[in-house]
Amino acid sequence: MSFELLKLSSKEYGDILKSGEFSDTEILVGEEPNTKVFLAHSLILKIRSPYFRTAFSSRWVRTENNVIKLQKPNISVKVFDILIKYIYSSIIDLTKYDIKTNVEVLIAADELCLYDLCSYIENELLKNNEALLKDNFILIHNVANKFNQFTNLLQFYRTNFQKDPNIILRTNDFTTIQKETLLNFLSENRQSLNHTEVWDKLIEWAIAQSHELPSDVIRWTSNEITTFRGIIQSFIPHINFKEISPADFSHKVKPFKDIFDDKSYAKILEHYSFNNEVRSNFKMNIDSRIISSDHAFLIGNLIKITRQDDSNIFYDFNLLVRGSKDGFEPEIFHELCDEKGPTITVISVKNTNEILGGFNPLNWLSNSVEYVETDESFIFSFDKNKLTDFIFSKVVDGKYAIYNRRIGPDFGHNNSDLKLILSVKEGQCYKNSYKKLIRKNEGKFEIDDYEIFQIINKST
Repeated sequence: MSFELLKLSSKEYGDILKSGEFSDTEILVGEEPNTKVFLAHSLILKIRSPYFRTAFSSRWVRTENNVIKLQKPNISVKVFDILIKYIYSSIIDLTKYDIKTNVEVLIAADELCLYDLCSYIENELLKNNEALLKDNFILIHNVANKFNQFTNLLQFYRTNFQKDPNIILRTNDFTTIQKETLLNFLSENRQSLNHTEVWDKLIEWAIAQSHELPSDVIRWTSNEITTFRGIIQSFIPHINFKEISPADFSHKVKPFKDIFDDKSYAKILEHYSFNNEVRSNFKMNIDSRIISSDHAFLIGNLIKITRQDDSNIFYDFNLLVRGSKDGFEPEIFHELCDEKGPTITVISVKNTNEILGGFNPLNWLSNSVEYVETDESFIFSFDKNKLTDFIFSKVVDGKYAIYNRRIGPDFGHNNSDLKLILSVKEGQCYKNSYKKLIRKNEGKFEIDDYEIFQIINKST
């Protein structure tokens, strides 16, 4: 329904605007390729708008052949057409346009100093449009934070945002939010957000930012996951994965584990490994004098990272050898551990709280001295008194991942990243074929005890 703000001869003025008769002003509106020259009358513009009164008496304009020329690239052709017709007729019908257009008209009207129109648009937006405004809350967020003069919209934004910051995550226009705005929003509201919703909406947002990512995330290729990683990498530190339930993490986050670096993903798994809900469902019994069931559960999750096993796979740890029980002779190690498939070696370092270890996804062998290639092995370290303080080091030079030799378990090239010399109850750590050094300093150390467990897959 039309609303008449001032009693003017709207038809006559509208006809003059349409015909361009008696015009002395040309206004080039919009940006290439969407531009249009509007023919107007400087007297009418100056009477109706303080903006034009100032513009025409300043250096903003130039005059050619007695025609005033002005450029307005920051207002779209559609919006300026609405406003110029209002300037001439004092009539505007907001019901013809969507909310985005009406907000753009509000912003442009403010720039042209059409303050009565601004008040009218604000009131119309807030009258019977609350649901629509909430559906487009990103738009209202942007306007409220940039234009404090729109006090009614600002109050609407603040009231609804304070009630529920997650409202931004549920808007129809979430994918239109700018990266910096989204980063600030996540950073400032991290404590009050539903982080499962944050993750879901980030996927939706990333798809909208890229022309390469299909909407069906289940079918994403490794290249598409790499593209996804590039888009959302800067958002990862702002997501509190501890607030995502184990079930949602397994189904919604774990399929994208390749977007994380090993350290950050291991830290996430650390939380889920020591999460009471998970531990109560998958409590492990392990025959060990070195590691606890919590250590074993975390190690099992690290195996999942490297082997990319399904989320419903868990592991039994079957003890094959213990030095303090079976002896430290290399022959015993090979007799009890060769040809047993994937194993975990754990080591207690003498006179320290250190636990060291490594995962061999293949067989130990004694009948050949050779390196065995794999990209699924890793080594690690724990502190006995601080379960959450650990180092996870994945193989980076898979050609030299495992060394089958007679002296004991051996991981890595040259001096070895982790090696046991069982006959003298010594070990050594260097950085060669694995990503990180798992001790503070390179070199040798004494062994208090060692155990090797056969890893047996089981489904939940």
